[in-house]
Amino acid sequence: MTRLTGWALALLVAPVAVAADAPYRTRDDMRLASGALIRLLLQEGPSRALSAARANSHRDDPKVQANLEWATQTLPARLAHLGSCHRVTPRDEAQFASSFMRFYFVLDCDQGQRQFMLTYRRKNDGWRLNQFYFD
Repeated sequence: MTRLTGWALALLVAPVAVAADAPYRTRDDMRLASGALIRLLLQEGPSRALSAARANSHRDDPKVQANLEWATQTLPARLAHLGSCHRVTPRDEAQFASSFMRFYFVLDCDQGQRQFMLTYRRKNDGWRLNQFYFD
């Protein structure tokens, strides 16, 4: 399966994939989960998306939880001035240090764009969300 086909599938089945709980086992699982989180953000807003992100994160890691708390406090205001958002475009993915995987997205809105980077980290029990970042 090509990367583009994988992304198309991830965006089509996104609402289903968010129900799959971490830890994730494969790159495809993470691709589906990251696409689902951004699609959930588009469809239901930051509160619901960040709640799902927290549920599938490294809950025992204070830095991860601090990042998600920052996103919860900051993202609504960062989206408000962009107006209605209507499209998610996957941009890239990268693996580094054998234990980290990143997925990049662009959210297109009436008054601009917001870029997202979701990083997953593999620990003992599999892959979980490690960072939810946006510009």
